[in-house]
Amino acid sequence: MSRRVRSWCIYLATAAGLFCVITNWGLQWALTSMIFVAVSAAIVATSIWAEEGRRAVRRIARVALAAGLIAPAAVGLVVVCQLAGVLVVLMLVGTTPALTSLVRARRLARDNRPGVEPQSAIPDLSEPSGQPSPNSSAAAPMGELKSLDDDALCLAWRRSFLLLEEARSAVERLSIVEQRQKYLDELHQRSPEGVAAWLASGARASGNPFPYLTDHQRRQAG
Repeated sequence: MSRRVRSWCIYLATAAGLFCVITNWGLQWALTSMIFVAVSAAIVATSIWAEEGRRAVRRIARVALAAGLIAPAAVGLVVVCQLAGVLVVLMLVGTTPALTSLVRARRLARDNRPGVEPQSAIPDLSEPSGQPSPNSSAAAPMGELKSLDDDALCLAWRRSFLLLEEARSAVERLSIVEQRQKYLDELHQRSPEGVAAWLASGARASGNPFPYLTDHQRRQAG
């Protein structure tokens, strides 16, 4: 489901759900429930993003407004439409970017399940073209991963995919898979939101997460 189509579905479902709430329990109950949910969501969001200061105000307001409208609407749909309402709510919840990002992250983690301890050394990152070389080693101890900058770490991640495709034995594949998991863990530790944005964009095992990391860092700096 595309983002625009999903947004319109949410708008229509929210409007229908609020209409159900008002017709069943009245406008006063609807307003009271919306305000209560919005305030509760704002309190929770503030506790999560308090360290970001004024930069988080707009985000907190969006979360509070969305929760105040959507939560009562979902209750109205479920109560009035019953099974159909439940299916609509589950469909919209199941297509949220946060959930789809989590699914993609689990899929990547499954594809990079732990194996035996890799024996090769840190990848050669000196090629001027910046393209991954299938002959370069993908493995590096975690201490050395910390010393890599973001560009080099992303390049190592891409090279490891080519190595995985060329692996000829199960032991070699498991070694590379474990190293790819370490790359992914290190990227996530450095920029959780950048990795989440990369996954939400439809990340592939051979993809380059670097633009998403730098974009998130620019937004933070701004």
